[in-house]
Amino acid sequence: MLEEIAKLVQKGEFEKAKLYADKIESALDRHNVLGIIFYQEGKLDEALNHFKKALEFDPTHDDVLFNYAKLLYEKQDYFESWRYLTRIKHKSWEVYDLLGDTQLKQDNLAMAVHYYRKACELNAPEQMKQKFEEARRLFKRSEKIAIFCLPGLDNFIKDIAQILSNIYEVKLVVTTDGRQIQEAYSWADIVWLEWANEMAVEITNKLPKAGKRILCRLHGYESLRTDFLNNIKWAKVDHVVFVAENVLKTALENCPQLRSVPHSLVWNGIDLTKFTFKIRKPGPNIVFVGHFNYKKNPVLAVQILKKLTDIDPRYNLSWAGQMQDERMQRYIWHVLERMGIQNKFKFDGFITNVEAYLEDKNVFLSTSIHEGYGVAILEAMSKGIKPVIHNFYVAEEFYPKEYIFHTVDEAVEMIRSFDYDSVKYREFVEQNCPLEKQVELIERTIKNRASEKRAPSIQPRLLETTKISLAGVNIHVVDPYKLRITV
Repeated sequence: MLEEIAKLVQKGEFEKAKLYADKIESALDRHNVLGIIFYQEGKLDEALNHFKKALEFDPTHDDVLFNYAKLLYEKQDYFESWRYLTRIKHKSWEVYDLLGDTQLKQDNLAMAVHYYRKACELNAPEQMKQKFEEARRLFKRSEKIAIFCLPGLDNFIKDIAQILSNIYEVKLVVTTDGRQIQEAYSWADIVWLEWANEMAVEITNKLPKAGKRILCRLHGYESLRTDFLNNIKWAKVDHVVFVAENVLKTALENCPQLRSVPHSLVWNGIDLTKFTFKIRKPGPNIVFVGHFNYKKNPVLAVQILKKLTDIDPRYNLSWAGQMQDERMQRYIWHVLERMGIQNKFKFDGFITNVEAYLEDKNVFLSTSIHEGYGVAILEAMSKGIKPVIHNFYVAEEFYPKEYIFHTVDEAVEMIRSFDYDSVKYREFVEQNCPLEKQVELIERTIKNRASEKRAPSIQPRLLETTKISLAGVNIHVVDPYKLRITV
């Protein structure tokens, strides 16, 4: 039937094709095929409506997501196109190519080239490789950036350094070796101090300004360390990036001289392409990802777990992270045994693949008393997992009140509630803290506005062949009137 529909569309017999499509039993496939027919007919609004209806039956269907995103792109709704592309589970080179195009249209050049590179890594045709090389050549900047970070604290900067390296020369210097630090510092035009800690104190006190543009990113704990704040030579720092409003306020209170340094607020970003989204439901599998210490408040987590298991013995809690507090560990292991729920609490230690670890979980329970941001919460929400968040200091600065609890009873009620909306959790991350937004703001900060030259207005040529998909069949649009079907 699909081949017959394709032949009719090729002949321009759209109404006949629609009659065939109406006979497709699956409502999802029917709307997807009708969307393609209307698209080929040049009726984009009708096509968009059918793809939207198809997504109502399955919001995670790869083919429909791609088709819907492609039409949104053609209608110049680049942000919405990007959102739906990131939800595709099995991303082909075509998906990354179109992701790059959405960023190019929004002048987010580093992210555009990043996605073109990823497309080239997936057996892309020669045209795609030429497009990537052309984009890299056009958008290349001459500035050399050295990013300095202490060992063990580079988790938040690795992706950013790699993405920026698409258009800048970048060295990520993760070391305490003075010789390596001095060599990289001398080489750089722009110095990025990752964390306002010992590294920032040493570099600003011992190395000359020498006309370099120096930036410092202040994450969280440093805002409470007056020994760091008061010993950094802020007169040498051109700009400070804060990751949260509360971090900014605390740092300014503890170090008034910071008020004279230009600053900006850039939330941490989540790479949504790394987290598989799907529609999830309430269930007994509770999870937390974070180091095991007093700040993460495992005592409260155990109290909540006990009350849940009294109601339904299927409830369980998995915890992933480094063990950092032996006294807390001994207490928790002791109380779990006395409560008789030691088999309901599983400590998995440090894990490298958070995406896979979260896959079978229903609820992300955060009992922390303090978070600078709560990246793990957002990663879970990216996968469509319900967040249940203890009202840590400034939690309401980040998260809607409906996700926040104050007491054990409130947490239990939220976990057991059938009020569960995976799409809404994902959309919160997409709207507020995607990696794309973070990179765009950081790159804007890096540039010296006084001497900045606009990026070239020339754009890489878009590929002529773009995939449109329906279940089991790839259709490559060569021009508005012809289809080529490959099964």
